[in-house]
Amino acid sequence: MRSKIKWIYACIMILLVQVGFAQEKTLSGVVTEDGMPLPGVTVVIQGTQEGTQTDLDGKYTLKTKPGQVLVFSFIGMQDVKYTVGNAGMHNVTMSAEDNVLDEVIVVGYGTAKKESFTGSATQIDSKRIENKNVSNAVSALSGEAAGVRVITTSGQPGSEPTVRIRGFGSVNGNRNPLYIVDGVPFMGSISSINPSDIGSMTVLKDATATAIYGSRGANGVVIINTKTGRGSDSFIEVETKTGVNWRALPRYDVIKSPERYAELSWEAAKGFGKYHPSLLYEDAEATDWANNTLFHQGYGIHPRYNMWNVADGGELIDPTTGRVRPGVTRKYNPENWEDHAFKASIRTEANLTMGGSTEKTSYFSSLGYLKDEGYSVNSDYERLTARLNLQHKPKEWLDAKMNLGYTHAETNSPGQTEDSGSIFWFTDNIPSIYPLFTRDSKGNKIPDIYGGSQYDYGSGRGFGALTNAIGDAMYGKDKSTKDEISANASFTVDIYDGLTFETNIGGQFYSNTRDVLNSVFYGSAASMGGSIYKVKSELFTYNWTKMLRYKNVFGDHGLEVLAAHENSSYEFRVNQMSKNALADPSSTQLNNAAISSPSAGWLDQYALESYFAKVDYDYQGKYYLGGVIRRDGSSKFKNDKWGTFGSVGAAWVVTREEFMMDQNLFSNLKVKASYGLTGDQTSYTMIDGKNVEAYHPGENLWQVWNYNGGLAIYEDKVGNPDLTWEKSKMFQVGLEFSLGQYIDASVDYYLKKTDDLIFNRKLGPSVGYEGLTVNDGRLTNQGIEFNVVGHLLKTKDAYIDLSINGEHLKNKLNNMPIDPMTNSEKPVDIGGVFGRAAGHSIGDFYMREWAGVDAQTGQAQWYMYTYKDANGDRQKIESMTDFLDRNPNLAGTIERETTTSYADATQKFVGKSAIPTLRGGINLNAGYKGWELSVQALYSLGGYAYDDTYAGLMDNRQIGGNNWHKDIENRWQKPGDITDVPRLSSGVDPNYASISTRYLTKADYLSINNIRLGYTLPKNVVKNMGLADLSFYVSGDNLFLFTKRDGFNPATNEFGTSDTYRYSPLTTITGGVRVKF
Repeated sequence: MRSKIKWIYACIMILLVQVGFAQEKTLSGVVTEDGMPLPGVTVVIQGTQEGTQTDLDGKYTLKTKPGQVLVFSFIGMQDVKYTVGNAGMHNVTMSAEDNVLDEVIVVGYGTAKKESFTGSATQIDSKRIENKNVSNAVSALSGEAAGVRVITTSGQPGSEPTVRIRGFGSVNGNRNPLYIVDGVPFMGSISSINPSDIGSMTVLKDATATAIYGSRGANGVVIINTKTGRGSDSFIEVETKTGVNWRALPRYDVIKSPERYAELSWEAAKGFGKYHPSLLYEDAEATDWANNTLFHQGYGIHPRYNMWNVADGGELIDPTTGRVRPGVTRKYNPENWEDHAFKASIRTEANLTMGGSTEKTSYFSSLGYLKDEGYSVNSDYERLTARLNLQHKPKEWLDAKMNLGYTHAETNSPGQTEDSGSIFWFTDNIPSIYPLFTRDSKGNKIPDIYGGSQYDYGSGRGFGALTNAIGDAMYGKDKSTKDEISANASFTVDIYDGLTFETNIGGQFYSNTRDVLNSVFYGSAASMGGSIYKVKSELFTYNWTKMLRYKNVFGDHGLEVLAAHENSSYEFRVNQMSKNALADPSSTQLNNAAISSPSAGWLDQYALESYFAKVDYDYQGKYYLGGVIRRDGSSKFKNDKWGTFGSVGAAWVVTREEFMMDQNLFSNLKVKASYGLTGDQTSYTMIDGKNVEAYHPGENLWQVWNYNGGLAIYEDKVGNPDLTWEKSKMFQVGLEFSLGQYIDASVDYYLKKTDDLIFNRKLGPSVGYEGLTVNDGRLTNQGIEFNVVGHLLKTKDAYIDLSINGEHLKNKLNNMPIDPMTNSEKPVDIGGVFGRAAGHSIGDFYMREWAGVDAQTGQAQWYMYTYKDANGDRQKIESMTDFLDRNPNLAGTIERETTTSYADATQKFVGKSAIPTLRGGINLNAGYKGWELSVQALYSLGGYAYDDTYAGLMDNRQIGGNNWHKDIENRWQKPGDITDVPRLSSGVDPNYASISTRYLTKADYLSINNIRLGYTLPKNVVKNMGLADLSFYVSGDNLFLFTKRDGFNPATNEFGTSDTYRYSPLTTITGGVRVKF
């Protein structure tokens, strides 16, 4: 019996061993795309950490068991699943997925599936970023996301654009988003990051997405993740680009003919004689006056700038025609300043990247070089970058990452000051009679000590006297040299099933030196032997995050819980000094100068301490709920340092419901809603006439100075110890849907209310200081955003996608700050062309109304409003809103009339706003086999902007003082003329260029922002060449602009206002080649 049992036991054991051997097997195969092997594909047994990757020939080998599910995944491809059977070989064909990167998006302190995310976020992949030729990666966000506006305020290469997310986050406080680079808040220069190193950028817009950043997330968050080598076999990639920069966008259409300028000036001089109160000449006398004063040191153009072979205006101008007499010749031809100020320039870029991964380690390294020359003379940006990203799993329970970035950048930006040193002010405004180079009495150029011709610095010149911006740019310097390092290290420890501890510490340091050299021989510093101005600034920031995260699935329930602590520090040091009397005309070393001016230096710093938690829950993959709470403490505030912020959000994937299974209309349908509270700690103060960030707004600031050789200390700024956070409450509801394979769309509505706004409250003289920064007032932003993508064509060889995104925004000030003089809300706060008042947006125009030109006299007219006082007399109203606030009972007595006195005209809300009705981007992406074409356009419809540059070109200054726009040809000339351009009188009639509705201009625009055409060689061809990939492309940026008026570009300012000092954006055409080994 015992023997029988042993035999049965032995048989069972043999059977079990045979079954075991039958279950474990080796599976192999080849993974391909379009018939070509695909290396680097990750092959993982579902539900385990076991897996492998395909080799260079696309081959894989893996030990498996029947019934197990293998998942084949690769960036940019659809995942493929295969259930293991009895076969020992299985080949896989993978296909591209258009929106794979959208399936998993980067969010605050982690990632999320797009379908599970309850907030609003837009992710832009590296391909979209690299389509554009930009030195600053953030510029590539233009037109990519609804509700995100990128404003190129300067064409200077390497400059930082202004970014606005969902309207205007504040009135006087901070409106900039928070930047996160590889998980660390980034306070350095975004231009220090090579766009080629960026894997993706994600814009977080609603409170659910941004509340986890607490006091720094009120204006949205831009998350930048640099590339890694994870999931790829070892590779080397080389890319080179060469292109041309120039000023292709149109400039203002000004009077370019010296003769025509002289004719108009003669007419203006005649008008002076006619209309000046002390002259009032008849026509013949006025003609004589014009003949005698056209070239006159006191009343006209300085005689040294008489470029014609004539003695006076009478010999130059025929009074019967008002034109230059036939046969008049020139002594010389004055240069076109634009030809010497602007030139086509070269853009050169090269990038070398290397990366790869093994089972436990991945790496990405890069070297990049950029030389981006501006079209303005001697302006450029040169950058050298290096980056190293390492990821390693030394133990099964530990993941470690290290990311290092270094940038050396040099920027030359001469002629870009906002004064008479501006090249752009000179070229757009200087009358065409003035030469760039000095002439002698015979009209010959005067040799320069440097070997060329001497620049004319305008002694006696009516425009820009004693200055020459082009000469300064050639003889002087304005150079910044910056070395910047960013680094972060992170560790993830697996404590238990689903429970991890994560820590990330990172920061930035940069040292920047700005050297300004003014010429020894010419210009403003020549009398003091030249000058040097040197500014040394250093930034050091760090951020340390410690997090416990638990993530698990329990049947139909998914749960993720995060609890964390974070602390941040910011230090910015500035030292500046100036000296004059230079030994070497070209050296910017301080020891090169003999005489010192007073130096200055200061430290800006703050610290932030934070505690936060996050919970995300889902049920059956169709109901999602999330919540965030964060508590921040800021050293900026004195009494009220701590603020609590948070959000809740929910989403419902409707297409996962049983009742949606039988319909074919929606392939995806999700409804979401959220509400949250965020804040901002940034306030501003006025220092030396500039609005700068305040780091100690709760403290009184003191100035240390020299008084008769001794120490003097005086109170400079009075702080508000009760100042605290601006707080924003945002509600959002949204819809995301797909109609089959043809349309993907999303629509979001949001309502954002910001309380405790930062305002500068004016105080009475008896207090001893003029103003105090306070929290007061409320601002509302509400809007609708949409994004629609149409997949017009999709075949094996071709595709066409067309998308349009846009936003419709409404903005309103609900409450104004309390005026201590009246103890009630201030009726209106006038700032430039805008009025801020309850019930109005911060973009509503408040100014005098233009009433046209008096057809009989040619005088300019404005509207004046009057009211009837208690005696029945009419009294003028200076400011309509202030008047109605004080006298609401007199509203019915108000009447309107015209006046030729600008000072008597009434300031009022004019019913126009700088906020457009709709703005956004249009993107076309198409491809056929190896060819790819992308086109991006930006648009804005509705709204107005103030064209200040045009105003200056339509002024009535003394002749020789400024150029005119060609619209001056429509001026009034005789009684009965119907026109909108008043008479010329060489300064007799003032205020032609003063603020009024005359210069409010429709701000509609359409710009062709980017076009790119590329070709990638077939894989079988490049493989025969011994390469992995080879592509060629040509692209153009900022190609065309269509606006109301040539030269007017409302896209370069937050409110569309033009600026005569602005460096207009570059137009760039670039060709490139990318080779991958």
